[in-house]
Amino acid sequence: MQVNQPSNIIDRVIALERELAAVRKKVGLSSAIITRGGLTLADDSYIRMTDSDGVGILYIGPDSEGKQRFVLRREGGATLMFTAGAAQWGRDYWAMTDSSGRIIVSDSAETGVGLARPWLPVVLYPQFIPHTFSNDPGIGEVGYWSISTQQLTGETTLWEGRATVSHAWMSIDGIWGWAVNQPNTTYRLKLDGTEVGAWNVNAGAVVARQGRYSVAEFVGRDWVQVEVTASATGTGVLACQVLGCYFL
Repeated sequence: MQVNQPSNIIDRVIALERELAAVRKKVGLSSAIITRGGLTLADDSYIRMTDSDGVGILYIGPDSEGKQRFVLRREGGATLMFTAGAAQWGRDYWAMTDSSGRIIVSDSAETGVGLARPWLPVVLYPQFIPHTFSNDPGIGEVGYWSISTQQLTGETTLWEGRATVSHAWMSIDGIWGWAVNQPNTTYRLKLDGTEVGAWNVNAGAVVARQGRYSVAEFVGRDWVQVEVTASATGTGVLACQVLGCYFL
């Protein structure tokens, strides 16, 4: 019969602790509360959460290339929010998607400043009274806004508005070119008096989109003055009808 000597009891306690540790590893952690300090995951560890069906809902950690990623999914697994790398631009970006996976909000991986989505409209207001032919009913009215070159004094502002610049690029769509005769017209898009883009349409009135023009230096500014100006040589009437203007 073995006597319970102190050394024997200690061995049994150590063995019991080992068995308990093994059981904990197999069972896993069911819940925990950290009241002080924090949780640190080292050496490219990750956090992954699944639903009751085993579908991934949350992942924070390295991807297959070792780059850190964040992915949040909807019930069922559709993507809701994520970060990703853009190999073309060499930058990471974040994005939010709708239920079909279409990106609805994201920052710009191309420039590293401002948003890429959604595009935001710039509201512009006419600063001129359009040229008409009301004095001759046989000619009728021109179906777009236009102005005589005689009303221009050098470079003249024809459309203007104010905007908060949240994107690095800008584009404008409209009707440009000749309306009557063939004046040589140059149109310019300006932000706070600085030219960001210019174009010349050597043709009759055409619908055309101009840009992308870089406006990265203005990102983050509020109440920025946005202008469309025109200057012309020769006599006649020029078309200047803004159909849309966007930060993109």
